Amino acid sequence: MDQIPTPEAHQAMLASLEKQVKRGQITQQVGDSESLLGTTSDTTHLLLVELSKLVSAIASANSLDDIKPTAQNCADLIGTIGEQVDAGALYFPYQQKGTEVVLSEIQSRAKGVSEILAP
Repeated sequence: MDQIPTPEAHQAMLASLEKQVKRGQITQQVGDSESLLGTTSDTTHLLLVELSKLVSAIASANSLDDIKPTAQNCADLIGTIGEQVDAGALYFPYQQKGTEVVLSEIQSRAKGVSEILAP
């Protein structure tokens, strides 16, 4: 005889199914996991290079004028992203999920991975 799940277990199953449906929609409409990972990797590399340039310019600067050309190059490259977000024309998944949820996920996953890697 099958057991009837508790209301909590039923809600957990529904949440899991909803997550699977959303992931399926993302795969069909946006890109598979490998494509999304590639875009994330490209984003990270682009930001790492631009941050590295900006930090190097700051470290060697004698005045704000020394930093301005590097900062302007960075603004030219990625500045429109912030403008589009501010205008509501572009938004990111973390904004849809909510910052508190995302920060909690980041912390939880970082801690979990770190505990596995710890000697």
